[in-house]
Amino acid sequence: MTLKAVGTKLVVERVERDQQTASGIFITNQQDPNPLARVVSIGSQVKIDICIGDLASISWNNTAQQPYQGKTYYVVDETGVFAVEKDNE
Repeated sequence: MTLKAVGTKLVVERVERDQQTASGIFITNQQDPNPLARVVSIGSQVKIDICIGDLASISWNNTAQQPYQGKTYYVVDETGVFAVEKDNE
């Protein structure tokens, strides 16, 4: 069983970016007010250029939490996606 987005929705998971200090120490910022989202599933009617695995900047205020198999995913409409960071380009 998998979690599948429908219509114009995307299923995403939060991605916390590590920051590196000048001395090379990585610090995880779990309090980032606007973390990126990794795309997990794409609805069949989504028209934006986005692929599974891409990182996206989204409107977190317009997401719905979806617990699934011990993890928390989020559902967002394609209109809530502001920018996409492509892994494959």
